[in-house]
Amino acid sequence: MRERPGAVTVRDVAARAGVALSTVSNVLNRPQVVAPETLARVTAAINELGYVRNDAARALRLGQSRAVGMIVSEATSPFFADVMQGASAVLAGGGYSTLLGNATQDVDVESSLIELFESQRVRGLLIAPSSDVPAGLASFEKRGVPVVFLDVPAPDRDHCSVAVDDARGGAIAVEHLLAQGRSHIALVRGPRDLPQIRERSRGARAAAEAAGARFEVITTSSYFVQAGSEAAAVIASRSAGDRPDALFAVNDLLAMGTLTALIDRGIGVPEDVALVGYDDISVAAAARRPLTTVRQPARDIGARGAALLMAEMDGSGDHTHEQTLFSPELVVRATSIVRH
Repeated sequence: MRERPGAVTVRDVAARAGVALSTVSNVLNRPQVVAPETLARVTAAINELGYVRNDAARALRLGQSRAVGMIVSEATSPFFADVMQGASAVLAGGGYSTLLGNATQDVDVESSLIELFESQRVRGLLIAPSSDVPAGLASFEKRGVPVVFLDVPAPDRDHCSVAVDDARGGAIAVEHLLAQGRSHIALVRGPRDLPQIRERSRGARAAAEAAGARFEVITTSSYFVQAGSEAAAVIASRSAGDRPDALFAVNDLLAMGTLTALIDRGIGVPEDVALVGYDDISVAAAARRPLTTVRQPARDIGARGAALLMAEMDGSGDHTHEQTLFSPELVVRATSIVRH
């Protein structure tokens, strides 16, 4: 056993095995060139000392890494959890590890994570940004490290991206509500002007205005379930004649929080207020009342983004950038249709 404290080094292994440092290096990197007897002796020393190879340090020396950074605007979101699973599975299949960063919808945190991953010399970066043009990406581009945008279109044609047509998603949500005979639409959203939310809001407003419907925005303190009670309180504080008769919540978490709080206040969904969410997260169908929502293919977004990144990382330099845009899909359930 090794008596002195500290991490076991290659020098320790060489000393225990009685060989040169270059021999240990060959065992670790080119074992086929080492004599079987020497290979066995060095391997035994490695096992006895508990030596663990420092691939991060090696990557820094060689300027080559098998780690990929992935930054999402909110890792606790079920939608982004599915995006991350889709991406990580593809990257793992290609022999890459994934370093995850949660920006918590904060552009300063996002910038710090970009800087951290740059210092780690990741091989590539997947980013679902909290801002239109994330700060700090110039250093990646200067080193030729590929960056792929997730859940938003790339800011230019020099990057790959995988996104959903969120403006169309907002429009089909409102068009569905209008088709149910609703005429006063309220959009429920959180405070941060995330790129995806801005597009959903734009599409929703355009659809309402094209139909001559009344449209308003109810802003809550966050994009999470508990903030839905704030939207419900606004609605409940009004007379029945002044309430919106339809809600489009920009994500399912807000929609489910609003749904529960409205029912608890004695307001019928969809009898008094029809409701549509966005994302089609796994629990949307199991909500207190199954939630009508706009589906976006979360795992496909992550998987396709990872595939594009690997193609660029492993390519010969003639990579053609691709901007994939999925179409959203309306999933009709109980919160928007009155059954007679």
